[in-house]
Amino acid sequence: MRLDRPLRRLAAPAAVLAAAILFAPAAAVSQPPKGAEKAITAKGQVKVGVHRVKMDPGKMYNVKVEANGFTPSVTIRPGSFLRTGGNAGGNFSGGNVQGDTFEGHILPTEARDYRITVAPDVNDDEVDGQLFDYSVTVTPIPMAKEPLLDVKAKTTAADPKYQHPGGGNRGPHKAYTVNFKAGQIYIISLDMTNQGEFDPYLIVEGPGGKIAAENDDGGNGLNSLIVYQPKRGGEHRLIATGLGDRPGGFRLKVVTTAAGAGGAGEKRGPVIPDDASKD
Repeated sequence: MRLDRPLRRLAAPAAVLAAAILFAPAAAVSQPPKGAEKAITAKGQVKVGVHRVKMDPGKMYNVKVEANGFTPSVTIRPGSFLRTGGNAGGNFSGGNVQGDTFEGHILPTEARDYRITVAPDVNDDEVDGQLFDYSVTVTPIPMAKEPLLDVKAKTTAADPKYQHPGGGNRGPHKAYTVNFKAGQIYIISLDMTNQGEFDPYLIVEGPGGKIAAENDDGGNGLNSLIVYQPKRGGEHRLIATGLGDRPGGFRLKVVTTAAGAGGAGEKRGPVIPDDASKD
């Protein structure tokens, strides 16, 4: 019983402190000034299309989304669509959109389910909460077993600088001639072999000698990558160079689809959407 008294003595100040906190004057709470506009709160629901498709390494997959009345925004996880287009200043996060149609390619690194997500591009469309219709078609494209070109080399100060027709001449370069077939898909990569040695820049010259595609930083980090599907077959020149005057070691590699498998293949789709709430 004697031990209770000190506890009671401590309890009284604690109760007073609690009362001071619980019953603090209203002036201590931040209030909007009089005449200020009230915040607007709205609630809604978001619906996106989610699809899971089994993909295997050793193949490229073409993903095509045909939308009805909206511009589709499409992502894939894990990984991302290959950057296409080939323009130095026009790298995309992956895939191309023309009108209401999206088309992208992916090279899986492991056998597993890949998740494709489709939603309206709110930057281009007036969306008012309505549901939109679309279809997704996934086409496996078999790849050739051996690369068309795989070379390791190094540019030096003795190599000629590449004279870019648009100005802004590039650094020392080496050129390689390859024969491309019309309609076939080629994945061309230019990677530095020594990290940070130089900034690779990849150029593809068509049969007429004009630049058909060029790329900076389309691959991992500073490396270059072009997904190229020529409309005209024949000899092309691949230019391995870099930004600025610095030479450096590089690996230039060209992989392609199997013979006769440019954009064709066994279609896997349209695929059935998953319940987005389960993702």
